[in-house]
Amino acid sequence: MKSTIRTTIAALGAVAAISLSGCGSDDESGGGNETAAASESANGGTETAAADDGAPATETADVFDVGLGDCIGSFATDSEVSNVAKAPCDEKHEQEVFAVTKAPDGEFPGSDAFQKQVEKDCIPEFKSFVGMSYQESELEVQWLEPTEESWAQGDREIVCTVLDPAGPVTGTLEGANR
Repeated sequence: MKSTIRTTIAALGAVAAISLSGCGSDDESGGGNETAAASESANGGTETAAADDGAPATETADVFDVGLGDCIGSFATDSEVSNVAKAPCDEKHEQEVFAVTKAPDGEFPGSDAFQKQVEKDCIPEFKSFVGMSYQESELEVQWLEPTEESWAQGDREIVCTVLDPAGPVTGTLEGANR
């Protein structure tokens, strides 16, 4: 259980900016995708074979093609992210996009400002999506944020995801109430 949003999310310290989209987390462990053999799929994405942990085959999606309701694999919060593993939500996955918000135009604000935007816009949406407040929930929040490079190209989107720190889930976390 979390006592306050600030305490939990502030545990991050400084989140490293990355080449196409930055990441944020309220969990310092980060995480990452399993390494697996890949082959080109018909739609231009990359299909990834199932990992040894029983995870289903997924499709690699450009980080800019991830949107509300998408279920994805983990991404490291301290390294570059340009693609994520995308899976149907009724199959095993790590995270689910529950909110998307936009940072206001202007100079590149940096990770601290993005974190505040997550607290302002995504954390209230967490309760609507999960069914209980973030402070009471056992679930965690991570986010993808613009980098200086993507900001210069007009990227203002912050993509907020919910995950179970115990591991992959099958099905949506919407209404999980835990």
